Amino acid sequence: MAEAESVTRGGLGLDMSAPLKGVLHNNLALALRAQRNDRAALEHFQRAQALNPGIPKLDMLQAETLQALKRPEEAMVVFEKALAADPDDPRLHRAYNELLYRLDRADEALKSYDRAPQSRELLLDRASFLAQAKRGEEAHAIYRDVLAASPGDIVAAAGAANMLVMLERYEEASAAFDTALARHTDPDLFSGAAEVALLRLDPQRAVELSLKALELDRHHQNAIANMSVGLRLAGDEIEEALNLYDQLVQVIDLEPPPGFSSMRDFNEELSASLDALHPQRRTHLNQTLRSGTQTHGLLFGSGQRLVDMIQARTNEAVSRYIGGLKTDENHPFLSRHGRGFRYAGSWSSRLMDCGFHVNHIHPNGWISSCYYVGVPDAVKDEKEKQGWIKFGESGFTQLGDKNPPPRRTVQPQPGRLVLFPSYMWHGTVPFHGPTPRTTIAFDVVPA
Repeated sequence: MAEAESVTRGGLGLDMSAPLKGVLHNNLALALRAQRNDRAALEHFQRAQALNPGIPKLDMLQAETLQALKRPEEAMVVFEKALAADPDDPRLHRAYNELLYRLDRADEALKSYDRAPQSRELLLDRASFLAQAKRGEEAHAIYRDVLAASPGDIVAAAGAANMLVMLERYEEASAAFDTALARHTDPDLFSGAAEVALLRLDPQRAVELSLKALELDRHHQNAIANMSVGLRLAGDEIEEALNLYDQLVQVIDLEPPPGFSSMRDFNEELSASLDALHPQRRTHLNQTLRSGTQTHGLLFGSGQRLVDMIQARTNEAVSRYIGGLKTDENHPFLSRHGRGFRYAGSWSSRLMDCGFHVNHIHPNGWISSCYYVGVPDAVKDEKEKQGWIKFGESGFTQLGDKNPPPRRTVQPQPGRLVLFPSYMWHGTVPFHGPTPRTTIAFDVVPA
C-alpha cells in the first residue's frame, strides 16, 4: 500500500482530465485508508467526489472513514444523502442501519427500508438484518413472503428455514429444509438441515447430512463443525480423530520482536497503538463478542509498525505449525496441508468486564488463532478459568445440558499465540475485572 501511495501521488502531478484525476484521488485515498491514515484518506475521498462523483462506492467509503475517525454523526449525514439519491442500494441500507444499531438508536433502525422500493434485494437484506438482530418472527415473515412469490428463491428458502431454527420450531424447520433440498443441491442447505437434526437430538441424521454437504464442498467448515457435534453426541470416537485437540490446538509463546527486551514491554506499546483502532461504540451485529469492541477491516498489512512486528512473528509461528503437520488426504484439515499460506482476515478484539466470545467457528478459514496482547488478572483463576479460551463446546446453547462440555481449555498469557483448525468450536469463559482482555486474531488459508 505504501508503494501504491507513492505511485498514485506521482500520477497526480500529471496533466489529465478532472474525472481521471478524481479516480487517482480515490485510489490514493484507498491506499491511505489501508494504512489507517484515515484523516488524509478522507481528504482525498472528498477531492475525488468533487472531481468525479460517479466513482462507485464513494459515499460508503467516506462514511466508513468517518466512522474510523470516530465521527459517526457525520457518517450518518453521508449515508442519508446517499440513500436519498439511491434508495435501491441494499449495501447503503445495511451500513446505515448497522450504524444506527451501534449508536443505540434502535427507534430509527429499519425506517430507511420503509421509505425505499420493496424490491426482492431490499426485502432480503432487511430480513438478514432482522435475523442478525435476533428478530426471528419479523425476518421469517419477510422470507416467507418472498418465497411465496418465488418458490425457487434459494436465499429466501434458506432464510425462512433458518428463522424457524432461531424460533426453535424444529419440526417446521426440518420440513422447510427438506422442501428446499428437493429443489436445490446446496452445501449450505445440507449443513443447515444438519443443524436442525442436532437440535432434534438426531446425531446420526446430522452426520449423514453433513457428509452430503462435504461431498459438494469438502472444506465446508460449518458442515465439519456440525458433523463433529453429531459424532460427539453419538459417542463416536471418530470425533477425536476429526479434531485432534491435543495435536491441532497448539500454544506458542512468541519471542519479543527486534528492539524489545520482553513481550511485556512490546505488548504494552502494541495495546496503546490498538486503542486508536478500536471503536468507541457497541460491536457489529455479526460479531461473536459480548461486552467489548472489535476493529473493522484488515489489521495485518495496514502499515501499523507494531502490528507489522507481531505479524512477522505470527508468520514464523504459522510456518512452523504448518511444517509440523502430517499430510492425510482423508482428513478435512490435514488434507489442505501445503507449503504456503495467506491471511484471509485479521482483527483485534477487546473484551471488558463480564465480556466473552460465544462459541463459534470461522467458516472462511483453515487455521484460526488468538494472540494475547493484554489480559486481566482474573485469568489466573485456574478453578473458574475466567477469560480462558475453550475448545469443543458447540454454540448450540438450545441443547442445554445435552451440549457436550469443552474438550480443552488454554490459559491466556500476554505474548501467547494459540493456533487451531477453523472448524473447531471455540469460545471464551466470561471474566470479571476492570482490566480489558485484548487480543489479535486472524484466519489463514492455503496459498
